[in-house]
Amino acid sequence: MKNLLLRYNHLVLLGIASLIAIGSAIFLILQAMGFQDSLKGADSLSKQQRTPAPTASSNSVIAANHLKQPILWKTSDNGSSPLVSRPYLLKEGKLIDPMVGNEPLYPPVPNQWLIDHQLDYTDVNILDRDPKHKGFTVREEFLAGTDPNNADQFPLLYTKLNYGENDIRKSTYLLEFVGIETNAITDANGVTDTNKVSIDYQLRPAQPLPNPTKGDRPDNSVRIVQKGATVPGAPFLKMVDYSDKTKTINDTEYDFGELVLENTLTGEHHTLIKKNTSREYKKSPIELVESVTFHYQLSGAPLEDITVERGKSFDLGSLDKKHLETYKLVDFTKDGILLNKGGKNYTIKSSSSAAPSASPSL
Repeated sequence: MKNLLLRYNHLVLLGIASLIAIGSAIFLILQAMGFQDSLKGADSLSKQQRTPAPTASSNSVIAANHLKQPILWKTSDNGSSPLVSRPYLLKEGKLIDPMVGNEPLYPPVPNQWLIDHQLDYTDVNILDRDPKHKGFTVREEFLAGTDPNNADQFPLLYTKLNYGENDIRKSTYLLEFVGIETNAITDANGVTDTNKVSIDYQLRPAQPLPNPTKGDRPDNSVRIVQKGATVPGAPFLKMVDYSDKTKTINDTEYDFGELVLENTLTGEHHTLIKKNTSREYKKSPIELVESVTFHYQLSGAPLEDITVERGKSFDLGSLDKKHLETYKLVDFTKDGILLNKGGKNYTIKSSSSAAPSASPSL
């Protein structure tokens, strides 16, 4: 028997393995059938608990209104948006947050001012831009206190004027005080009263001057002027005073009587010394500034020359000529040229004596 088992050992093992395999297969089949039944139960339960799908709406008006009112994305005050952070700048190899610290990126304009006026502070040339093409840079608008993004706001246009000393036209009057005459006054009836006299001061123009008694033809003839009257041929000059004076030079006494003329346009006083033969006698020229040629240039526009006479008005316009300002040339002073607009005075300094600038005054 033992020999028999040993002889057929492989068959015995094969049979046992077959029985085990058959048993395992039967077990797996039964388990699979049970799992399938459990899935069917779960699916049935899911169908019972599931929410019914909504029915499609056919109301096109509601849909159209919804599209007309989309969600608005608002930019925050610091320049950032819901999807993009506020810009940082790379300066000297470092990232800089313009909202941190007090140092302006583009002096003298504060960073916050650029942000408040919706200006791109990442643009290194932002101060030289003209966003609305008004003829003024961002820098000029900041200094004037206007909004560069408001097309209806303008700095005063006179700030775009400049001139040099060579742009001023002057007339020179050279008068000699040659003598004094005292005459008795004759009334309208031809009666002369010796107790009443008039004092006539004699002036001779060293250069030809219009002569009212000769049809305003220029000549060098003597003009007679009395106190309070204007000089014939130079009506802006009024005789306001006279004082007797003498001066001794090398034991010789000379007449240095002083006649005072007032420039009625400027208020200046000019003193003429009576003509004499002393070496100290000199003629005193009187200058009258009559007009100036302004140079007017808006940013982005060609240079324009405007010649204005004293006391005359002139207009300045924006690039599109829709905005106009009217000024009057009031006077030429030692501080500059005085303009008036709407009752306010403004002084423009010469560009040859200082950087082009203008300062308002009341």
